[in-house]
Amino acid sequence: MENLLTRRNIIIAGVGIVIIIGLLIYFGSKSGTERTGGGGFLGAIFPSSAPSPTLGVPGTPSVPLSGPAELPLSSSAANALPVGTLIRLSEANISSLVGVGTTSVRYHKNIPENLGHLFERRADGTDAEKRISNFTIPQILRVVWASDAQRAVIFYNLDDQVRKLLIDYSTTTPKTNFLPDAVSDVAFSLDSKSLAFINDAGDNQNIFTATSDFKNQRKIFDNIIPGLEISWSAANTIALKTKSSYAVRGFLYTVNPSTGAFNKIAEGLGLDVVLNADGSGALYSTVSSDGVLLNLRFVDIKSGEAKELNVKTIAEKCAFLKTLKHAAYCAVPKNPSGVLPDDWWKGKVSFRDDFVLIDTATGQVSSFVPTPLNIISPKILADDSYILFQDKISSNLWSLKLKP
Repeated sequence: MENLLTRRNIIIAGVGIVIIIGLLIYFGSKSGTERTGGGGFLGAIFPSSAPSPTLGVPGTPSVPLSGPAELPLSSSAANALPVGTLIRLSEANISSLVGVGTTSVRYHKNIPENLGHLFERRADGTDAEKRISNFTIPQILRVVWASDAQRAVIFYNLDDQVRKLLIDYSTTTPKTNFLPDAVSDVAFSLDSKSLAFINDAGDNQNIFTATSDFKNQRKIFDNIIPGLEISWSAANTIALKTKSSYAVRGFLYTVNPSTGAFNKIAEGLGLDVVLNADGSGALYSTVSSDGVLLNLRFVDIKSGEAKELNVKTIAEKCAFLKTLKHAAYCAVPKNPSGVLPDDWWKGKVSFRDDFVLIDTATGQVSSFVPTPLNIISPKILADDSYILFQDKISSNLWSLKLKP
């Protein structure tokens, strides 16, 4: 019988064992990395086929973002998620969202089995979604929420006509009130106790206030400017903005609901605006005459002083922090194209956005986290712990962790 224990065979066997051990270590460490960055507790982050971008926030380590896994997460798993983690909270088409205090988000679903039904879940993904109301509202176009997430005005399409429904979700059976057809836009006050609205009477579009149940109406301003959009940014500051288009010069005004004082704040082609938490300032975007984004600007409402920021995005992709009036997160398109903002609003072009953090006091812009998403309707929870938003392409609901 042949002797297999020769020196040559022993060497060959030894080399083979070393190679096998090396391969096991390599694939084991690679698999472990993928589990740490993508599987396990990282719940509903990115699909496994998506790239794993890294976050670069000053003072925090760079960490991979990947996924997915099943929701709900455990509390310990949610706490272990690094700042900059994206969590997909709903894979269903939604038509509104609003933050609830420091913990949760409410949203209307827009799918055949849940037309206009209201749901709620925690922003960190640690609970299953629960249905708050099964009140059916088909073809929701837009929802204006009160900050307490109890009342909303829902614009919806019925027989090719836009109807407006004021709904109060604070009771088991929602209370509803249909608003007059002449009401073209509405906004709730910061304390959710009052409502401002534009009454379109043809030759004039006067501004009124009322209680949040649409009683005790009072005219505060005679207006003849057509097509205004309204927001109530501070106790004594109601903002009025003309509709935006690259082809039209837009204007931002403020009116004091107590005195009726009226002021022009900003203007520009394609003007779009978001105001800060106390109404003292606003970020606004403009475009060139051919629809190319220009740098964002921040304007002090009281002084009218404006400063340019080194960021190009549409202002509605920004949200100010609640606790810092001079800080805002903005979703910034990687490669904006088309005639903006019109082509983006119409869905002719789509973006992939990176989140940046802007300090409007100093003008400093810090990269925060890249995403593969086209971000709309960003809202920040009351303690600035999470930013909530919708992906324009899929209409899915997401949250982004902002604090450890």
